[in-house]
Amino acid sequence: MPKRAHFFLGRIFQVRTFGRQLAGIRLTENQTFAFMALIVGLVGGLAAVSFHYLIDYLHEELFGRIANWSKGLGPFKFMPGIILGGLLVGPLVTRAASEARGHGVPEVMEAVNRRGGRIRTRVASVKAIASALTIGSGGSAGREGPIVQIGSALGSTLARSFRMSDRRRSTFVAAGAAAGIAAIFNAPLAGVFFALEVILRSFTARGFSTVVISAVAANAIWRVLVGDESVLTAEVHQLIHPTELVLYAVLGIVAAIVAVGFVRLLYFVEDQFDALPVLADLRPAIGAVTVGLLGAISIDLLGSGLAGIDKALAGEFAFRLLLFLLIGKMLATALTLGSGGSGGIFSPSLFIGALLGSAYGEIVNQLFPDSTAPAGAYAVVGMAAVFAAAAQAPMSSIFIVFEMTNDFGLIMPLMAACAAATVAYTAIKKDSIYEVKLRRKNSLGFQTSDDDQLMTQVPLVGAAEAKYAATQKTASIQQAIEVMKRGREEMLLVVSADRALQGVAYLKDAQAKLEETTTAKVSEILREDHPVAHPGATLEEGMQMLENGNTDLLPVLDWNDRVLGVANRVSIVKAHDNAAPPKNEGS
Repeated sequence: MPKRAHFFLGRIFQVRTFGRQLAGIRLTENQTFAFMALIVGLVGGLAAVSFHYLIDYLHEELFGRIANWSKGLGPFKFMPGIILGGLLVGPLVTRAASEARGHGVPEVMEAVNRRGGRIRTRVASVKAIASALTIGSGGSAGREGPIVQIGSALGSTLARSFRMSDRRRSTFVAAGAAAGIAAIFNAPLAGVFFALEVILRSFTARGFSTVVISAVAANAIWRVLVGDESVLTAEVHQLIHPTELVLYAVLGIVAAIVAVGFVRLLYFVEDQFDALPVLADLRPAIGAVTVGLLGAISIDLLGSGLAGIDKALAGEFAFRLLLFLLIGKMLATALTLGSGGSGGIFSPSLFIGALLGSAYGEIVNQLFPDSTAPAGAYAVVGMAAVFAAAAQAPMSSIFIVFEMTNDFGLIMPLMAACAAATVAYTAIKKDSIYEVKLRRKNSLGFQTSDDDQLMTQVPLVGAAEAKYAATQKTASIQQAIEVMKRGREEMLLVVSADRALQGVAYLKDAQAKLEETTTAKVSEILREDHPVAHPGATLEEGMQMLENGNTDLLPVLDWNDRVLGVANRVSIVKAHDNAAPPKNEGS
């Protein structure tokens, strides 16, 4: 046999031997989470890179060439490409994956709130193509919503392949979102806080470490394959005088008012398009016509607006043009997304905020010339303030603008403006730009409100599922682990012969005990303090028990402590929906 063949055979056997050794390694629960978070981050980073280059390719090679062929149309040369993009996106989101319509983040929040983090695998590919077509053709939309949905779908797919619980699956959905944001905006801190603040809406040690690992891995992939340059080009500014923080706070309040107007305009336009007596396939193209007309007035109203943000930061727009572009960008984005296009609201919000901040900065420069920073500083802060208000995500906004501009000198103005914008927005409007869509679909999930009386009226017993994993105290630890692994459960009910609950056993406790001894019994790891519900408990009380107990499963018992079933977040939502009166389709 030739030496080369011997070499390759040797390598193959080495790989197989290593694989067997690796398969024999027993990872702890935290190590498994860290490893999976790393995989989600790497895959999410690659997805972000691919999405970035797909947008660039379509913009240059397809729609760029169409614009060159249409030079004879003058300022309307972009119109054919935008309309073509709308014609392609319409059938794609209508027939392949309706979740890909719009800005994407509400759909991810809905998956976490109501479906235990379940997102269809096809959503990632459909969202990538639809959003690349929308943005690449000139539609006024950003990359944040698409990449969040793409990364979340990948995280959900990985978690489902391991048949994880709802809570764990939701954590990896958030990790995928963090990976996408961290990569495509070269902003790892922003990716982490966006995932925790917007998607999970909770800060736990495990959730934090999981999304951090994914964000760091994705950002590393981006820097290797794309580069380490900041997304935006901005001068470094600083706070001129402490009293200037008051002016930044006032800018935050003004930004909140603009954000409210933007949110209302977006959903007003969406309602108008939904009422049009035409096929949903054609609505994005109809919206594209109007966007094209706006683009004929100013090319800065097309696309994500990142190039326009650089101009605003550099002070290249006249004051009157700033106000026109602000209103025009709000309208263009509302038409793009409200008509059924696919894309995010983050980049347009930044552009709107930069224009607002620049105009505000020029005014305060005239009033207080010796004690205020240049208008570009206010443009940077305005970017964060508008998005902080609209998304109700101040921490994410502060970090993403800081990382995109590398301007640490404005950290205090950013904090003052974002805090003021967040508070002022809630004083005017209850729901964020994402929550509005969920509330319109009655999909806010676990956020009970005064107008949702069903959560306080429907008995929790209706959400108790009869199928659950159980064992007895005398069973061995090995038997308990086998039962939980066979059912892909993290927790096991420990019951008596007459089904009376005696406590619960956790998989992590069983695995840790097994490392100490192989003869242990379930009674040695029994937990008797797990929350339980009895007849009379409502859906709202059950949801509170799940949240306060930081658990996925809630045993529901009769008055003799016999197990009737187990409730979880998904079953509670189903019970709520089943009890809700049918919607009037005509309203």
